[in-house]
Amino acid sequence: MTYLDPMDTSSPEFPMHDTEDEEAGPSMKSNEEEGPSCLVCGRIANTGHHYGVTACLGCKTFFRRVVLQKNSPKCKYKNQCKLEKTENAKRLCRSCRYQKCLNVGMTEDALHPCRDVIGRRARQPSSDSSPISSPPSISPQLSICKMMSLCEGDYELLQTITDTDTDIRTRTAHILGEPLNEEGHQIHFYSPPPDYSNVSVNHGIGPSLKVDIILLKEWVSRIPGYPELSERFQEHLMSRFCLRYTVIEHGLFTAQMPYHKNVWFLSDRTCLVSEFEDLPKEIKCHLTPKVIKEQKLLAPFTEMLIHDVADPLRKLKPDSVEIASVKTLMLLKPTCLKVVEGDYLATQNDLKIINEVRNRVLSGLFSHYVKKGLDPEALPIRISEILELTGGVETCANRALEEMHLLRVFNLSAFDQYSEGVIFGLWRDY
Repeated sequence: MTYLDPMDTSSPEFPMHDTEDEEAGPSMKSNEEEGPSCLVCGRIANTGHHYGVTACLGCKTFFRRVVLQKNSPKCKYKNQCKLEKTENAKRLCRSCRYQKCLNVGMTEDALHPCRDVIGRRARQPSSDSSPISSPPSISPQLSICKMMSLCEGDYELLQTITDTDTDIRTRTAHILGEPLNEEGHQIHFYSPPPDYSNVSVNHGIGPSLKVDIILLKEWVSRIPGYPELSERFQEHLMSRFCLRYTVIEHGLFTAQMPYHKNVWFLSDRTCLVSEFEDLPKEIKCHLTPKVIKEQKLLAPFTEMLIHDVADPLRKLKPDSVEIASVKTLMLLKPTCLKVVEGDYLATQNDLKIINEVRNRVLSGLFSHYVKKGLDPEALPIRISEILELTGGVETCANRALEEMHLLRVFNLSAFDQYSEGVIFGLWRDY
């Protein structure tokens, strides 16, 4: 055994390992005496027909990586490096090695977009994997046509959900007094008059939520998969989702009203205010000492609603399909597990159902963007921005529940029996 001299300050030399060699496996020197040689580096081991020429696995992997990663290596020695039949031949110069690949006849057209992807191959899920699992990853190299054929059924499912959402919103608007248009078209989003006429400061939040909560039960019952869930888990999901639903709907209404940095509008044309000096005169005239006292209690919450929900909605301008997707994903949240009386609220079948529907909604949303002709490079960014809306809605809905408790305790707002049961239901967990 050889020991290093502890007084020797020179660095020990360690053998270098080439990435392409590692992917190609260990070299087999015993076989180098026979067989065809690699036209790129001259080695005989592990050669075969790759991308149109005879090449070793190392050079094949090198060529694939350069092409798919679209990086163009530069030679430091004026493109005059020589590749020789030595163990270090592949480590001399990436630029000259790539040029040699092209010179001997390797072609980029020979790469298969689905087979020749870079990265670890996805593991097959084990038999005991949790029902709360991530949706299967889809290679970005798949053709758009193939992706569309895979997602068509999911796109139709998402369209059904969107039609339900539009129908419920249309009925909500009509109940709250918005007139039917001449053609009788459904309301994808609210269409309030573009001014502050007939807007009053909210005096009791309970009645303003009543219509939304009454129609919420029908909304959730028409979401695919929801009727198949266990009854107790259905109640839990609806109770948890109710304030998220109202925050989204009133956020849409606010985003369509004339912008004001201090006002959050509700769909019954009442409003909450976060600051009392800089207000439109149509709203300011409704402020009384009692109303101001109530609004000051809610002012921090109102500011949160404007900043975290209304402003992002104005900026992103989501369409009806995107809003339906966000609402469905927030309703069918598979992490809502809670032990009550020794039992889980969600059964294994419940989790399997909602996870499947969530995956199909995301797949349908992808298909929706493709049909709209969205730039493939912008597609993941758009999905990320839309899903980011859920963060602000979650935060505001959790805060809303605390505000509702506060209003109820101090008798500042009345809730009818049904709304109270849904908002403060037994099976909710925030």
